[in-house]
Amino acid sequence: MTEPGAHHHDPASAVNRPATADAADVTGAGSAPATRPRSRRRRPDALRRGTGIGASVILLGACGALVVGISGLELTGAAAQFPIPVAEVPAGEYTGICPGPPRLIASGTALTDPEFSPESETASSAVSALVLSSLGSVLPGSDLTALGARDPLATIASSESGEDPVPESVTDEDGLTNRTAGVLADQPVDEMSVFSAQPVGNLPATAGAVISYRATDGDLGGLALAHCTPPRSDFWIVGASTTVGATAVLTLSNPSGTPATVDLELYGAAGPIEAGGSRGLLIAPGATESIVLAGLATNQDQLAVRVLSDGGRVTGHIQQSLLRELTPGGVELLQPAAPAASTQVISGVRVQDEDITDEITDQDGYETATPGLQVVVPGSTDAVVNVRVYGASGEVELPDGGVATAAAGTVTSVALDSLPAGDYTIEVTADVLISATARVSRGTEAEEPVDFGFAPSGTRLGSTQVAVFPAGSRAALTFGAPTGRSEVQLTPVDEDGILLEEQTVSIAGGTTVTVAAADLGDDVVAVLIAASGDPVYGAQVHQIDSEPGISVTPLPPGSGGQPNVAVNLGY
Repeated sequence: MTEPGAHHHDPASAVNRPATADAADVTGAGSAPATRPRSRRRRPDALRRGTGIGASVILLGACGALVVGISGLELTGAAAQFPIPVAEVPAGEYTGICPGPPRLIASGTALTDPEFSPESETASSAVSALVLSSLGSVLPGSDLTALGARDPLATIASSESGEDPVPESVTDEDGLTNRTAGVLADQPVDEMSVFSAQPVGNLPATAGAVISYRATDGDLGGLALAHCTPPRSDFWIVGASTTVGATAVLTLSNPSGTPATVDLELYGAAGPIEAGGSRGLLIAPGATESIVLAGLATNQDQLAVRVLSDGGRVTGHIQQSLLRELTPGGVELLQPAAPAASTQVISGVRVQDEDITDEITDQDGYETATPGLQVVVPGSTDAVVNVRVYGASGEVELPDGGVATAAAGTVTSVALDSLPAGDYTIEVTADVLISATARVSRGTEAEEPVDFGFAPSGTRLGSTQVAVFPAGSRAALTFGAPTGRSEVQLTPVDEDGILLEEQTVSIAGGTTVTVAAADLGDDVVAVLIAASGDPVYGAQVHQIDSEPGISVTPLPPGSGGQPNVAVNLGY
């Protein structure tokens, strides 16, 4: 089965393009906008959950067993002259698990399953989502449901068993597709939720969702956003802290129907951390477990957590907050970074003006209110780390050429406070596997609350990726290309689900380009993203005007094409 992060040509991902055009043709920025009304033909009533996923898993398991059993055979004669057949697997349901909003931990709680209390009087949390229709304006069944519940909190389009509705037409009189989008705008939530979308024909749905949290008072004042992501069996979360005043709570959820046994690997500045209670955590189907990380790794100013699940796949995030005496120091929902690799790329690293930063960091206890990079080396071999930083005008040199030595099994910090104000993309390379994240901060003046965000490393952009903008934030997209040249096609979607005129952004190698959501059109709530050319990476950066809030999220992986598996017949 195709992994969600894989990049494939998706013929259904072309938006607002002639239906008969070649897939390599790209509609330029001057193309006429396709402002077509959404179809009224929707699939009514309840969703069928899990059927597509279950069928895919069963078929994949059977095919995998067959391939493993005969993989050692060498084909000879006539059999060797014919290619191995490929069986198409039915696309499964899109499922994104949305973290719950930040909550204060009540005093005197245990290591696991802590009690939470209301965070403030002004806090608000909401999920925004988008799902793309078929070429003929038929929206797939899609809704938002509280984790473990049956009745949806909100429905974009309903579905029922039977035949799909017949679209009126695939193209209009101009030869453009009649594709539209279903939009869910700022649905209030007070717990973890699940955004689901049925397949579109034989392809996974193109969909995305994000949870946003905002508070202007209380110990958890600040801005925090996180994408709703599919479950995984192996992922890294980097950037946690358990020092005095810092609170880190790891939340793990098992949305599957299979029990999950989870092991945690912990790494700090001094090396791996062995802690009782970090192995063999059993999470029942549909259950959620919260773990106070200070109980496993106390007084760690930089902490990386690897989550390994056996059985059901899980989702995970870390609620990180900071309190400097009585002054709120920020809140963020830390999400998984890209898989460990010898090269990590981080986009969306926003550096504030140094005059404001210097005024804030001159205060006692505000040393961490500066931008910085954290790199974890999980293996047994020390790493030579090379850090390159790309801004709007090209590469910016770091002290010592950006070269550092990172000890095996540790989290190493690289200062970024020498960078001038602006948006950056960071490329981190090493001679061993690493994982990385960058910390950013934002404040308005001294003696006032400060907020922070963490930008984890992301995956290369492909096609059919979705960026959703919640209301109330000053959102921007940042794109960085380490080498070569790339193009990114952006198709804005307004609050009525109408796809606006496509815009093309060119990114030269070694630079970062920022596109404000306000520059894409009026009432834009989401953007469909397709990249071409050399590898390019992206992130969403969110701020609040006249407030210290900031949050960074990497662009989530796009949906893949038709899943398939090779079938090798023999005995």
